[in-house]
Amino acid sequence: MFFTYSRKVFTGLWNLFASKLFNKMILIYSLLTLLPLMLVIGIFYYKSSYILEAKITDAKKQSLVEMVDKIDGYLQDVADMAVRIQKDDFVETTLREDYFNAETVMESGRSLRVNQRLSDLMESNEFIDAIYIMNANRQLYYSESEFRLESMEALEAMAQEQPDAFVWAPFADHGRLAGAMEITNFSTGKKAGLIMIMLRPDRIAKAYSSYGSTEFNMTNTGGLILSNADPERVGTRFKPSANKEIIVLERQSAYSGFRFISLFSKAAFHQEIDSLAYFTLLITGVTWVLVLLLTVIVLRHVTTPLTRLSRLMGKAQKEVYETIDNIRTKDEVGRLCVSFNHLITDIRDLIQKVYKVELLNKEAELKAIKAQINPHFLYNTLESINIMAKELGSSSIPDMIRLLAEIFRFSISPGSDLIPLANELQFVSYYLQLAKYRYEERLIWTMDVSDELRQVIVPKLILQPLVENAIIHGIDRTAIQGVIAIRAYIEVYDLIIEIEDNGPGPELSSRDGRSSGIGLNNVRQRIELLYGNRYGLTIGHVGPQQAGALVRLRLPITLMKEGIS
Repeated sequence: MFFTYSRKVFTGLWNLFASKLFNKMILIYSLLTLLPLMLVIGIFYYKSSYILEAKITDAKKQSLVEMVDKIDGYLQDVADMAVRIQKDDFVETTLREDYFNAETVMESGRSLRVNQRLSDLMESNEFIDAIYIMNANRQLYYSESEFRLESMEALEAMAQEQPDAFVWAPFADHGRLAGAMEITNFSTGKKAGLIMIMLRPDRIAKAYSSYGSTEFNMTNTGGLILSNADPERVGTRFKPSANKEIIVLERQSAYSGFRFISLFSKAAFHQEIDSLAYFTLLITGVTWVLVLLLTVIVLRHVTTPLTRLSRLMGKAQKEVYETIDNIRTKDEVGRLCVSFNHLITDIRDLIQKVYKVELLNKEAELKAIKAQINPHFLYNTLESINIMAKELGSSSIPDMIRLLAEIFRFSISPGSDLIPLANELQFVSYYLQLAKYRYEERLIWTMDVSDELRQVIVPKLILQPLVENAIIHGIDRTAIQGVIAIRAYIEVYDLIIEIEDNGPGPELSSRDGRSSGIGLNNVRQRIELLYGNRYGLTIGHVGPQQAGALVRLRLPITLMKEGIS
């Protein structure tokens, strides 16, 4: 569902964009500009990335060598500090006394003085976190306020394996890098104690923080991490990454034997080339914008006449004929505009000529139709009066003459040929009342027309021929009581007027329900002349099982304007 909706939205946007020549030309020029530039940038980026990655890798390897040498220098300084502590007069004197008085319990006052001396010596090196000295009695002096040493036996065993050398431990003590060295009694040449030094993990991590790697590890030969910027990683095993985007550089110290492992992301290698690519993209974007602005200016000069021409052709399709002014170009587009102006001028002249002729023809046809309606109606009415006067000598003749006078007054009254439906219904009512004198109880009628529809404008004398047809061909030919129903309603924004009778039914002369009667044909011709072939008149049966005729009139809905009565 989502993809279908997205495809429809994209298709709609594309159709909207591609519906104008200007938009398509902008797209073509943009693609012709951008595609070569993007191709050049892509090739440059790929080639430069390969070369730069190799150079940066070599540079990082060299930097790693320098970093390892630098850290080895720090470790060597700590080893030298251990030698100086061993040769310190106060420390040496204390250890010698402890050596020759092995059974003597260490005095608290002397212990505090030695601890303070160790603290003073520790201040001279920022990497040292704590200094421990074990005397011949295996009693400890230490520089920190809280004793945290946990690997004394292991450090002692390491120091015994390499006498007279400061040995770095392949493990961490409370996350700290540890080293130890035996202290020898110079007079006897025998072991007088053990010095152990712990390094601050944060200072070690700070020493290689400027290297710029994604991750830097200091491990022993077995891969146990001894130093990392993340304290949680210390004491865990280093696991090589399976990510091909990670570059691993490794160096082993010749002094301490530690392994230094540096991890770099290729993305970090690409920062320099990316910055260059961004700059190139910026230049490309600026260039494209300038080209786009020039393209817009040029295309405006070319497509503006075409846009105006397209708009005016659309108006011409709606029968609004306008010419193009201010034609400034003399190329093919300019000549096309001039030809369009000539065509519009010729169409205007032709329309004026044809319109005038057609108007005269319609006026003549309307006059002829009206001339046929009035005598026909007058003849039928006078015939009715004559029959009644001969047979009955009726006193109703004055009323019939009055109604006839109203009918004549309505038919010959000056004004518009379009009147409200209410006036036309009044005229039909006069006619039916007049016919009532002849048919008496054999004729009844109903009118079902709402007040709103009575205000709709209809052609004058459009219903009387239909009612007359219902009387002559329906009521007059049936032996039962005749009923004429007149109703009006709206159907698909058109006005429908129906005249229904219960006579024997219509006599159709064509397959489409058209009658050849003079009155009905006159009405049909008037409607088609006024409103076109979409409107008109049809006649048919009331229903498949019912007798009677149904005449249906279709007219456009036109409301009454002020001044029409």
